[in-house]
Amino acid sequence: MGKTIQITVKINPGDYENLQKLSAKIYRPMAEIVRGFIRDGLDVTRAKDDIDFIRRQLREELDLALKPQFNRLAKLHVRIGMMTVSFCYFTSKIVHLFLPLKDRIGYEELMRNAKHDAAAYLSMRDASLDAAFREFDENNPA
Repeated sequence: MGKTIQITVKINPGDYENLQKLSAKIYRPMAEIVRGFIRDGLDVTRAKDDIDFIRRQLREELDLALKPQFNRLAKLHVRIGMMTVSFCYFTSKIVHLFLPLKDRIGYEELMRNAKHDAAAYLSMRDASLDAAFREFDENNPA
């Protein structure tokens, strides 16, 4: 061991008693045990600082790598929404143009039926959905 510096540390009587017991148990001087505890504590502190640095670096790298992908997905989602709205409008125009006037229903009734169908659809389990799609395909061949 190289040059050392002496310091004075005050500890409570219970800790001192536990230190004496540990010293007797492992046959090492109390000063050596305390130095070991100090080294271990400093190593833990350094490791925590290193982990914090690594976390910051990792966050920055993930942000750089993933942010463009998230932006791309957000733009795609917006485009999908715009296409969905366009398709709904297009479908309603087709229905309006080709469905005879006597067979058309009012807006309120249409919305009530659509909400009912949507609620039924959302409450179905996956197996029920598969069966409903199969039944639709069977009744409406292409």
